[in-house]
Amino acid sequence: MGKRYIKQVLKQYAPLSVPFVILIVASLWIGNMYKTDGSRESALAHSLYSFTVDGGDWEVPVNPPYPAGSAEEVFLKGMELFIQEDYEQAQQLFHKSLIQPRTDASIPIYAYYYINECNIKLTGRGSVSAVTNALSFMAKYEPLANNMDFLWNILQTIVFSDREYENAVAVMETYLNRAKSLNIHSQAWLMNSMAMLEYNGAEYVQSIRRFYDVEILLSNNSQVLTSELKFELLFAREYIANIKFLLEDYEGAIVLYTRLIGNEIIQDNFTNYIAYINLADSYLRLGRPQEALSTIRQLQNHVSEIQEECSKEIEANIHDILANIFMLEGNLYQAQLHLQQTAAYYQGENDTILFNGRQAAIITRCKYLRQSGQISEAQALLQELLQQKDKFQMDFRRDILLLLSEIYKETNQEEKLTPIYQELLEIDKEFIKILQNAYLEFSEYYRENNYLRQDNSRLKQGNLMAILGIVIISSWLIIILILFRLLSTKNITDQLTGIYNRKKLMQLLRTYRRKGTPEAFGVIMLDIDYFKLYNDTYGHVKGDAVLKQVAHMLTESVRSNDIVIRYGGEEFLVLLNNVTAVVAQSVCQRIHQQLDTLHLPHKASKVSDHVTISMGLCHQQDQNTFTMDKLIQQADTSLYKSKEAGRNRTTLWSPT
Repeated sequence: MGKRYIKQVLKQYAPLSVPFVILIVASLWIGNMYKTDGSRESALAHSLYSFTVDGGDWEVPVNPPYPAGSAEEVFLKGMELFIQEDYEQAQQLFHKSLIQPRTDASIPIYAYYYINECNIKLTGRGSVSAVTNALSFMAKYEPLANNMDFLWNILQTIVFSDREYENAVAVMETYLNRAKSLNIHSQAWLMNSMAMLEYNGAEYVQSIRRFYDVEILLSNNSQVLTSELKFELLFAREYIANIKFLLEDYEGAIVLYTRLIGNEIIQDNFTNYIAYINLADSYLRLGRPQEALSTIRQLQNHVSEIQEECSKEIEANIHDILANIFMLEGNLYQAQLHLQQTAAYYQGENDTILFNGRQAAIITRCKYLRQSGQISEAQALLQELLQQKDKFQMDFRRDILLLLSEIYKETNQEEKLTPIYQELLEIDKEFIKILQNAYLEFSEYYRENNYLRQDNSRLKQGNLMAILGIVIISSWLIIILILFRLLSTKNITDQLTGIYNRKKLMQLLRTYRRKGTPEAFGVIMLDIDYFKLYNDTYGHVKGDAVLKQVAHMLTESVRSNDIVIRYGGEEFLVLLNNVTAVVAQSVCQRIHQQLDTLHLPHKASKVSDHVTISMGLCHQQDQNTFTMDKLIQQADTSLYKSKEAGRNRTTLWSPT
């Protein structure tokens, strides 16, 4: 504000101060003829940039000469020593140049740059403080302020040498706030780069916030979008899609990946190919194999265009996904052929450049072993994988645990389920924590910072309140839209059946623990009778179909305000809201009747010729006696009593 005011005063009164202006101009001309005010690049700065970024031999500009003891002279002596690989002496001179009188505004930038380079040569580590100081001066130096290549050249020494992405993000954030002459492309590049670093560090909440910032920034300037800006926008959308995929919002990811595929801006970029892979995987996780297969076939048409060092890895990922597709359709022969192709790639020492393909291939093999009846081999491999905690990300580890829990239930090893469920619970807690933090941070961030700060400078005093009202309303609408998109990533539905999953149960439990269990509440725990025998007889594909039909039957049988949850495997949970004990029992009877009407054949069952279920019911009395956790526990106890009594029945819990 002070500088702006001074400039306005000078401009206003310049005609009245001609002698003063002449005196200033004369003194500047006499004092130094080679001065740069930061708005023009000096000959020295040009030579330094060419040597630093473009490489080649170092050539010292000889005209004009630099005064003895000036920052420029001391710095150039330091450069001579740097070229001679005398890094200790060079670093001392670079430090000294910072306290000498200077006329070239670029000297502090390059002095700190080469202080950092000397530090790397001497210690093998980049200096966060040197990088921070270099960028602090660069932010004020217009010829370099928008040079993102040079900025990254400075920054990468602390990103890749020390793996300190947090420091890199903090430095970039400071630069974004301080550099007043940044153009739109530089702003988008900086925000995308910060978000990418946070994404790689699994800071998904902060990362997705920044990517949305890019989308908002560029959407607000859609009339001036160059091809470079369009690429930054697509880059942000790609990573938003990736985060949705990681947070299991596969429907949302499909929408974004579909938009990315085939875009002319990214024809020569790996974004297209990653989008194809993740799009196919999203369809798979939603139980839509034909759409996944169609996506993979499209990708196969483009594999020949991929650079050689990555094409083999992408082909391995294609075979892995095809194996999963054919397993989902029950074609184990084709699945095995594709598994062999995948294994052929990962048996060598091939690096994984783009994907976590090696881990995915191992899990796919476990699925195949289980589905082909090699249960003990699958179990042994999964147990071995659990010991390799450092090699598997949270989402892969969750897949391993879920698959192993299914095997334990199928083989009647219930005693091993407790530690599996405990770890799954911890992973789910972490997942929910991420989403809750995301909700809170989005709400706070967009409420306080977003559109108001962009438009304040253009508001006029006369219509300030009217425009401010419009901006506030618009901002809140945007907040609501963004929060709606974010909340959709909670993915509280089961991928196979489409009903709620355990994440939804965890949310409800947290609510009930805080507010107390509602009065007149009931819980039904139910289990499909002899489901393992069904899978052994008809196969897992038909078993999955039965799970879908039972889930649909349950949603049709309960009341509109009741909640149906897939608890795990063939177990389901029904939460009955505002229900009497009599009505709760009538719901159980209706479920039995509806399932009998479906008459799903089950020739291996020991109680009927069709699929049946056993249920346990616990009802909350008006006195609010039980917690929700206790209700579920008692319903589970009643379920086991139904099984012990011969199955295909409902047992109402009682304390005796």
